[in-house]
Amino acid sequence: MFNNYREILSLPGALKFSLAGLVARMPIAVLGLGIVLFIQGVSGSYGLAGIVAAVYMIVQALAGPGIARLVDRRGQATVMVPIVITHLVALSLLIVSVYADWWVGLIFVFAGIGGATVGSVGSLVRSRWSHIVDSPKKLQTAFSWESVADELLFVTGPVVATVLATAVFPPAGIILSMLTAGIGSALLYIQKSTEPPPIERTTEARGHVFSNPGIFTIIIVNVFLGVNFGAIDVIAVAFADEQGVKSLAGILLSAFALGSLIAGALYGSRNWNSATHHRFGITVALLAIGACSMMLAQGMVSYTIILFIVGFTIAPSLIGANSVIEALAPPRRLTEAFAWLGTSLGFGVAFGSALAGNIIDASNAKTAMLLPAGCAIVGALLALSLLKLLNPKRSSHEVRSARDLRRVNIEE
Repeated sequence: MFNNYREILSLPGALKFSLAGLVARMPIAVLGLGIVLFIQGVSGSYGLAGIVAAVYMIVQALAGPGIARLVDRRGQATVMVPIVITHLVALSLLIVSVYADWWVGLIFVFAGIGGATVGSVGSLVRSRWSHIVDSPKKLQTAFSWESVADELLFVTGPVVATVLATAVFPPAGIILSMLTAGIGSALLYIQKSTEPPPIERTTEARGHVFSNPGIFTIIIVNVFLGVNFGAIDVIAVAFADEQGVKSLAGILLSAFALGSLIAGALYGSRNWNSATHHRFGITVALLAIGACSMMLAQGMVSYTIILFIVGFTIAPSLIGANSVIEALAPPRRLTEAFAWLGTSLGFGVAFGSALAGNIIDASNAKTAMLLPAGCAIVGALLALSLLKLLNPKRSSHEVRSARDLRRVNIEE
C-alpha cells in the first residue's frame, strides 16, 4: 500500500533532506503560539500577546515570496543561511526585550524581523522534490509525504509548545522553535546534491507568477481555505469553552489535524489516473460540504467526529494545490510560486481567526461556524467554475510560452 512512499524515499538524498526539512519547519506549528504564551505569561496581557503574534504572522506572509524569489535566483544555502542566523538573533532579542522591559516598540520590531526571516522551508523542500523526481506521479506522492509531515507537526507541535511554556517557563516554546530551526536548517542546507541549482533570470521568467491565471486562481482559492482553517481554530476553543470543557479544545484541533494526516497518507499511497486539477476541484468541493456539516454539531463528541471528517479533505486539497502549482509555474519561479501558496494560506488564517473571534464575541461559536462554511463554499465555487484555468494542458508555462510564440510568428 505504501510502496509509493518507499520508492520516492529511496531516491538518493531524499530521506535526508525531507527529515531535515521536517525539523527545520517546526516553527510553523509552534512559534506563533509560543509568542502568545510567552508574552502573556510574562506580561499578563492577551491583547499585547495577540498583537505581537499578528505582527509576526503578517510580516512572515509578506516576506516569504520575496525570500523564495531570491532562492530561485541564488540558491537555497546562499540565501537561507544568513537569513536563519538573523532569525535566531531576532528571537533571542525578542525574549530579552520582554524580560528586560525594554520599550514596547522593540518587541514589535524583533517580532517583525523574526517573521520576516522565517522563510518557507516547506517550499524549499518541495522544490528539492521537483528537482530530483522524474514523473508527475512520484511528485504527487512526494507532495503527499510533505503534507503528512506538515500535519504531524500541527498535531504534536502546539501541544508540546503549550506544555513547555506553561509547565517549564514562558519562552520555552520560542526556544524550541529556535533549536529546531537552527539544527534543521544546518542539516538541510549542507546537502548540496539535492539542492536545485540557481537559475539566472531570463526574459521568459520575468513578470510575476500572478500573470498566470491558473496560479492566480489557486492562490485566491487558498485565501478562502485559509480563512476556513483560521476560523476553525478559534471556533474550536470557543465551542469547548461554551460546553464547559475549554481544556479539551486541543482534542478538537488534534482530531482535525489527525484526519488530514491520515487522508494525506492514503492519498499519496495511491496511483491516481484522473487529472490533478480535477481532483483538486473535487476535494475542495468536499471540504465545503464538510465545513457546512459543522453546523450539525450538538456537543463535544459530535463536533470531534465532524472535525475529523472535515480534516480528511484538508491534506488532499493542499496536495492538489501544490501539484497544480508545480505543473503551471515556470521552473525559474517555482519556489516563489510555492511560497505564494503559503502566504495566501497565512493571510487567510490570520483574517479567519480575527473574524471568527469578533463573531464569537458578538454571538457564539455556532454562529461563527457560518464563516468557514461560507468561505469554503466560495473557494469551491471559484475552483470549479475556473477549473479550465488549472489545466496544465491549457495554462502551464510551457503551453503559454508556445502560444505567445505562435502569436508573434503570426503577427510577423
